[in-house]
Amino acid sequence: MAQPYCEKFGFDDDRIHQRLRWLDFSVEDHLFARRLQMEVIRPNITAIVNDFYDWLGSVEEVQEMLSGGFDLGRLKITQTDYVRSLGMEFDTPEYFESRLRVGQAHAWIGLNLSLYNCAYYWLSQFIIAHFPDNLRTADGDGRRIEAFLHKIVCLDISLAIETYHAAQVTSLEETLAQTQQQKDRLRVAASTDSLTGLANHDTIIAELEVALTEIAQGEHTVAVVMADLDHFKDVNDTYGHLAGDKVLTEVSRRLRAALRGFDRVGRYGGEEFLLILHNATPTSMKHVTERVRKRITDNPVKLPELSLKVTMSMGVTMIRSGETAEDAIARADTALYTAKKAGRDRIVVA
Repeated sequence: MAQPYCEKFGFDDDRIHQRLRWLDFSVEDHLFARRLQMEVIRPNITAIVNDFYDWLGSVEEVQEMLSGGFDLGRLKITQTDYVRSLGMEFDTPEYFESRLRVGQAHAWIGLNLSLYNCAYYWLSQFIIAHFPDNLRTADGDGRRIEAFLHKIVCLDISLAIETYHAAQVTSLEETLAQTQQQKDRLRVAASTDSLTGLANHDTIIAELEVALTEIAQGEHTVAVVMADLDHFKDVNDTYGHLAGDKVLTEVSRRLRAALRGFDRVGRYGGEEFLLILHNATPTSMKHVTERVRKRITDNPVKLPELSLKVTMSMGVTMIRSGETAEDAIARADTALYTAKKAGRDRIVVA
């Protein structure tokens, strides 16, 4: 069930009474509401609505909206119902509910709020134009009924403004949310390798710099791993770069799966990867890197028409206090080179 508009816009009994008090409504106004309807509006409802739509038809902005497929006949019926209920039982939640609904409908179709307010002025003028002679005499009640008309129009306008404001806030919130989502997407795109979905070179280096700061503060120990796919050039040369891309994508998936939740991995470049092992010890870094190696090596990478056995060589080192990222990477890279020379598909600790 749809949420009532009074509830949606916060119009409980206290707020309804507050709004009526601001406009100085009284019990006596119920009499003026009935007289306004019975002596002015209902005997002339067709003329009032026609006059109103004649004016609307003269407004360029309204002409553009009406040309968008609105049924003029249905609009006049809706307007007639609205005018026939103007001011009746104005102090009830039902009246507030109906006026909020009307305002919301106009906000939804994008009617300019200033134009909407001006339309209320013209509607009240067309109603006043149909005051009978007995209400125009100096000693009649015409002035008091007209004063009520102005108050009730102000009430309806104020409720319309509530809905427009809420619609604008909602639109702004949606725009801000979309902007934030776009920023998030751009940030992810800027920090992620588009092929593998891993952190890209700059991002993984930045994360290593953060780890170095944490080491300097004595928070924990970190190991760095340089990992390289063996004979990857042969894959590209023999089976093509599309096959090579699929191998890189699958290897990246296996790397993520083999690491612990707090470890990090990024594509350093080409077929080379940089791993950051947090809370590392000499024993744990050997266990983790061996698990990674086996995850890569034990099962071939399946391509549409063949399966490729892939192996990986790794050089690993514990980061030393006071050294730079370049120092740690260079030492791990030297260990990787040693692993390659020793026959590949192995881990060398520096």
